[in-house]
Amino acid sequence: MIPVVPGTLRVLHLSDTHLTGDGTPHQGSVDTTATLDALLDGLRAIEDVGLVVVSGDCSEDGSPASYQALLDRLVPFARERGAALVTVPGNHDGREGFRQVLANGHLLGEGGSPLMHTLEFHPPEVPVDGVSIVAGRRVVTLDTSVPGAGYGELRAGQLERLGTMLGDGDGDGDGDGDGDAPLGTVLVLHHPPMPAPTALHEALRLQDPGTLADVVRGSDVRVVLAGHLHHHFATTLADTGIPVLVAPGTANDTDVAGPYGVERAVVGTGALVVDLAADGSVRSTPVRVPLADDGRQVFRYDEETVERIAAAAGPRTSLPRATPPPT
Repeated sequence: MIPVVPGTLRVLHLSDTHLTGDGTPHQGSVDTTATLDALLDGLRAIEDVGLVVVSGDCSEDGSPASYQALLDRLVPFARERGAALVTVPGNHDGREGFRQVLANGHLLGEGGSPLMHTLEFHPPEVPVDGVSIVAGRRVVTLDTSVPGAGYGELRAGQLERLGTMLGDGDGDGDGDGDGDAPLGTVLVLHHPPMPAPTALHEALRLQDPGTLADVVRGSDVRVVLAGHLHHHFATTLADTGIPVLVAPGTANDTDVAGPYGVERAVVGTGALVVDLAADGSVRSTPVRVPLADDGRQVFRYDEETVERIAAAAGPRTSLPRATPPPT
């Protein structure tokens, strides 16, 4: 891996670990704990990591034990590298279990130092958002999950708070203009603000991504990191010019070459290395870690099954389309 130049923050971006509290295989066939272990082993040689991000679907079952399994692996991994550690919920996560173990998702600060959190009760309808400062950047996590559903949304209050932070003028969101985050903002969320590659993911996409674009347009946001699609994608957010980088799935890989109306996943794992330079430029490098059964089919949902899942987990007005949506 190319060395980083001074002033660059190297982010190791993972997503969709889908851990289970009792070791139950994901989709009946994937040991996600073993897969995460294999992925982390394959990533250990990457140097100069300053921030580790997990952009949602940390858990498959929402159990405290599943989040503890994530904590037990990622905290030592990040600390060994002197890296901060940030996570955010996805549609498979449970806010109660997430908060019980991971608090607001900001687990380690700059240099791998522990972060302190106040013990507060939040009902499940309150999103798990957070903010911390890492190497001159403000890292903002936004919970796009909708309890009991698979699609994503950002609430008006979340967007209002984000707009306030971005208008603070110094990048730290505290209103004091003290310059804690002069190198801009990193947004982390689960559902990416982009068209999806399959009918099922399109039905379970982030609703009204234009509202997010309206808030961040012209701001100091340097990159949006997301997951959910279980495959690497890179685009820009509407007309803002802000890169949107979707990490590969840790648990499996979506088959994006098949028919749009069919949902198929195969064994595969990987991560993104995202280098954020001091001048605001962004470089992303996908890293794949081979597994013994790479390419084996994990599941395949035909179009009828996709429609049934979309009707149950998507917005009531949103069903899969026969043809891909316009980009």
